[in-house]
Amino acid sequence: MIELLTSLGQWFRPYQYQTALAIIATILVLFGNDINGALKHMIRKQHFVVRTLVFIVVCAFGYGLLTVWLTALLAKQLSSIPTVYIVPSVVLIFVVLGIYAQKQRHI
Repeated sequence: MIELLTSLGQWFRPYQYQTALAIIATILVLFGNDINGALKHMIRKQHFVVRTLVFIVVCAFGYGLLTVWLTALLAKQLSSIPTVYIVPSVVLIFVVLGIYAQKQRHI
């Protein structure tokens, strides 16, 4: 079993950045409504133009910056996981995110 997990881990290593991106994108999808709701609550009394500009800045630059920064951070953390545990760890992360999405009725 250890040999199989090690082989899978070695195969997986070149794709850990893409996996980190998929995890971060999933997290942003799951929590995007909460982030937008909090932002909407903070700027609801502002003029339409201000609300629109804030929305554009947050969506275009805020989420983009979060995606790039958090992906690099998570990819670095994934690289510190031993090869034998990397695939089970990634599967566990996606299972936990899926369970959370189910409980929050996202799926």
